[in-house]
Amino acid sequence: MVVLHCYRIEDRLTDAGERQVSDGLCVQVMSKKEAEQAEWPDKVKHKLHLEQGIRFCKVEDAPECLAGSLYVPAHSLNKNHAAFYFIIEKDKIIFIDDSGTVLENLKKIEETQVWEEPGTGVVFADFLELLIKGDAVYITELEGQLEKLEDSVLEKGLEDNFNHIISSYRRKIMVFSHYYLQLSDVGSVLQEDDNHFFNEKEQRSFELFVERVNRLREETQMLREYSIQIREVYQSRIDERQNDIMRTLTVVTTIFLPLSLIAGWYGMNFRYMPELEWQYGYAGIIGISVLIVILCIWLFRKKKFW
Repeated sequence: MVVLHCYRIEDRLTDAGERQVSDGLCVQVMSKKEAEQAEWPDKVKHKLHLEQGIRFCKVEDAPECLAGSLYVPAHSLNKNHAAFYFIIEKDKIIFIDDSGTVLENLKKIEETQVWEEPGTGVVFADFLELLIKGDAVYITELEGQLEKLEDSVLEKGLEDNFNHIISSYRRKIMVFSHYYLQLSDVGSVLQEDDNHFFNEKEQRSFELFVERVNRLREETQMLREYSIQIREVYQSRIDERQNDIMRTLTVVTTIFLPLSLIAGWYGMNFRYMPELEWQYGYAGIIGISVLIVILCIWLFRKKKFW
């Protein structure tokens, strides 16, 4: 089996390059093309689903190993999602990755982590921790952006593309909420350890990982509810604007309603209407109309209808 890179698991992760480790604990990284050409047991290959691609995080029991995949959503639009497969055996972890994410995280583990009791479980637990490192800060940044959006709705008026903006945030939140739910399931399966690969300390590491992921999911749930509240605020502003428009239209209609009555009254043109022959009839009707308008405006102002 050809591998891209190999690491020894000792008191720390040790880079062995492309040389395969024949004895002791190790981590191997290979490409998907090499994995498709490698000879896997049928049940393991079925669990990996190499031909279907990766859409979510999962782990399943296979004969003498655990096989699964991880789909890590990107924090920003200019970055691609990371997706890779993994196989955990008693003395070995195999990653199948074309994105470079696995090698990047293994390099970080190599530079920072030292273990008193090295094992595949502790390495994979540290690897999972790196996947969610910085996510709490990212969620806090999302919350800050939503707060700015709410302030914009409340103070600066309504934005034409508000629905597009809030829908974008809700999609992000939903993606990460599902991601944390799937990671929690993966951590729970590893913690249960039906194959008895891990010691008690490693199981505890997976338990702590599950707790952290669940807290992150709770934060995303709160953000989802917050986004719904902002949408409701936006809708209330729309309702207020519509109410203002309707109130203005009602006031204008009410002001000019008496004038319509006067126009209709004197538009009948009966022969013996005295005002038709009155010298100052035209000016008088204009004066009465202006007086009615002023009186209506004063009345509406006094009653605070307008």
